[in-house]
Parts: sequence; structure tokens; C-alpha cells
Amino acid sequence: MKIKVFLEICSVSIFIFLLVIALPAWAVKPRPPLQLSLQQSSVSERENRLTMVAKANVDIRDAVLSLELPSGLRLIQGAEDGWEGSLKKGEMQQLDWTVRSGDTLPRQVVGKAVIRLNTGEEFTERSVLTLHEEKKDEKKEEDKDERTRSPSVKRKQGGENILEFKGK
Repeated sequence: MKIKVFLEICSVSIFIFLLVIALPAWAVKPRPPLQLSLQQSSVSERENRLTMVAKANVDIRDAVLSLELPSGLRLIQGAEDGWEGSLKKGEMQQLDWTVRSGDTLPRQVVGKAVIRLNTGEEFTERSVLTLHEEKKDEKKEEDKDERTRSPSVKRKQGGENILEFKGK
């Protein structure tokens, strides 16, 4: 009798373990109907090439891909209207634009996709990119000097070397 109860408890425990812990690890993560990415490459100091790539994760009845430019940026190459059409699952659409800015101030461009699925649902997907953004690793020369400055005074105290840094 005790062995039978023990076996039932073990089988219930294994079942609960599978439901609560093991099965979510095998679950498929949801994905958006369309994966949208926007990338840049510099052509010159004031010109950038923008590439938008859209990949369908499901069949899409109608998609409209476009680029939203802020004031200060001008489209010099590429389709102003973007692209419109249908995409099958796994199919990709790539658009290229070249934009010119009047200055080198940071500006945000938005790649936009309006998606109408075969089921009648409509979604909007956006990808934001900042042009002329100062990279976090690129500091001004004086900031770099601050980080790499060697000790200005080196002295011994009680047999130990002590390094002293003098700031501004």
C-alpha cells in the first residue's frame, strides 16, 4: 500500500515538473508578423545610405514600407513612396535610400511598415535609427586624456608604492 502511494506521488510530481518547468522551455516564442530592420552606412560626412530589410514571418496580404525623414534631411536617391505589395512567409523585401543632411547634427529617421494580414488584422512596425549619433566609446580627446592619465607623483611609504593622481 505504501509503495503504491509513493509511486502515485512520484508520477504526479513528474507530471507537475513537466508542466511547470520543462514545457515552457520548449515553447515557441511569439514573433511579430514582419521583422523590420533599418541600417546606415556613411557615404560622406553629410550623406548616408539607409537600408531597410523586411522579412515576413507569416503570409502578408498587403505591406507598405516607407521612410519618415525629419526636417534637415533630404532624399537624394531611392523611392520616395517606398514599397507596397504582398509577402509570403520567409520572403524578404529590401529598400535602399541615400539621404543628405545640411549639417552633422543627430537626426532620427524612422523605417515604417503597415501590415495587413490575410486574416484582416492590421499592424504597424517601426525601426528607429539616429544618424550622426556620437558613439559612446568615442569621447572627446580631453576626456580620453583624463582616463589614460598616468600618475603624476609616485612615492614610497613604509615600503609600499603609492600612486597619486591629480585631477583638474
